[in-house]
Amino acid sequence: MDGYSAKIKNSGEHLIRNEFPEKALELDTLVSSPMLSFSQVSKVRTEIQLPTADDIIAHLKHGKNIRSTDDHHSSTPEINTDNGCLIKKHKADSNDNPDSIQASVYEFNGNVPSNRLISTLEDKLRPYILHFLDSVAIIKLWIQLMIPKVEDGNNFGVSIQEDSLAEVRTIETEVTQYIDLTCKYLISRGELIKKVVKYPHVEDYRRSVQSLDEKQFVSLRFIALELRNHYTSVHDLLMKNLEKIKTPRTNQTHSLY
Repeated sequence: MDGYSAKIKNSGEHLIRNEFPEKALELDTLVSSPMLSFSQVSKVRTEIQLPTADDIIAHLKHGKNIRSTDDHHSSTPEINTDNGCLIKKHKADSNDNPDSIQASVYEFNGNVPSNRLISTLEDKLRPYILHFLDSVAIIKLWIQLMIPKVEDGNNFGVSIQEDSLAEVRTIETEVTQYIDLTCKYLISRGELIKKVVKYPHVEDYRRSVQSLDEKQFVSLRFIALELRNHYTSVHDLLMKNLEKIKTPRTNQTHSLY
């Protein structure tokens, strides 16, 4: 157990002295790069690759690219739109006019891709989030292992350890919430896409998808900024109080910086 404790202590101090400032500088470079610039917002609002109501009407009126799975009955004609989507037309009633658009039900078959820019940013930030959480777990144990046994006397250094540990835990809780953000975004976007498919004539559903993508971009930029600040603040806090964290009980008294 002594060897394991020594390993944790060495790892914790290495993270604080070396890896945290390196990660902070990397994130600062990322935040300052064109990838997270607000000029990218216009690129985030990409057009959704789904047929509009006008596309469906135009294809039906002109009979463009319509083919049937049965040349005799033509009960399930298929429409290939220009963006590669496939729409199947089902007659609501055999007595209906086959040229009547209102008497038809349409089934969308195709692939709706994720927003590529958002996906790229998420893939870029995820390793930093996971590294921070993994590192904080080691740092918490590192501080905990250096807390001396409870006894009477000078415990001021111990209070510095406990305050530092509490601050690290608070930051850890905040960073953990960043993981949920991506999941909630994907679920919300998927639900909106379903609405666009079901109601292609409602323009607000299309615009809401674009607005959600824009919101996610701003949130990812915020996450990058906060991660940079967290790496910096944890490094700064623990380095300024490193001696009291490592040797909490001395004859001298110091205040928490």
